[in-house]
Amino acid sequence: MCSPDFFDIEYEINPWMSTDNQVDPKLAKRQWQELYHTYTEKLGWEVDLVTPVKNLPDMVFTANGALVIDGKVALPTFRAPDRQPETGHFKKWFEDNGYKDFLQPKYDFEGEGDALVWNDTVFTGYPWRSDKASENELKAFFGKRVVGLQLTDARFYHLDTALTIVDQETVAIYPPLFTDESRKTLHELVPHVIEASKADAYAYGLNAMSDGNNIVLSDRATGLIAQYKKRGMSVYPVPISEFQKSGGGVKCLTLELRA
Repeated sequence: MCSPDFFDIEYEINPWMSTDNQVDPKLAKRQWQELYHTYTEKLGWEVDLVTPVKNLPDMVFTANGALVIDGKVALPTFRAPDRQPETGHFKKWFEDNGYKDFLQPKYDFEGEGDALVWNDTVFTGYPWRSDKASENELKAFFGKRVVGLQLTDARFYHLDTALTIVDQETVAIYPPLFTDESRKTLHELVPHVIEASKADAYAYGLNAMSDGNNIVLSDRATGLIAQYKKRGMSVYPVPISEFQKSGGGVKCLTLELRA
């Protein structure tokens, strides 16, 4: 994670962002701290911190900073020039922490924002912020099956805003955010596909973190919260309103390190 010390809206690179609708820095800090506390105190997850950098307000969204599998790191090739300087800072953090095997794709690729790991499969999202062509680079680097999913709504510009990896047999989606072919692919590969409501999708309820037993998501995604509780999961709702002003949520604020 990365503390939101410099988080604000300095530019507009997705439909949620407006320089006329600025974040409340104090509230953003409290919301970030609640998420951090949920991970470390309530769930006992270990969280490493990346140092925030002035004039890089979106570094707080660490999910875009890499895809890490088996200790190998695919760095982002950001489409938006405003975010491109982040890559060097993320790479330095990984180098300082002993990571040695890196890939920076030739084609646009925005880390876990557009690459979600489900068992031995990597689901990737396109076309809004990552190129479909980056799939082959990821497949060669990680040696995993890579399955591309086409997104349909620019408001849900990263895959992690439209799909949640719930457990080894389950994902959650809002179906209209995918093409017919991509929905078909998901249903063929994944035994259980939970369908979120439009309200829960627009509350960023699909931008969530799960370990299969515990799930952390937007406190406004009440329908998904009820579904997960019914499944017997421990559910941890958190507020993310200030980060959604910039098009981010729980998962966007979190990069998973798979050693």
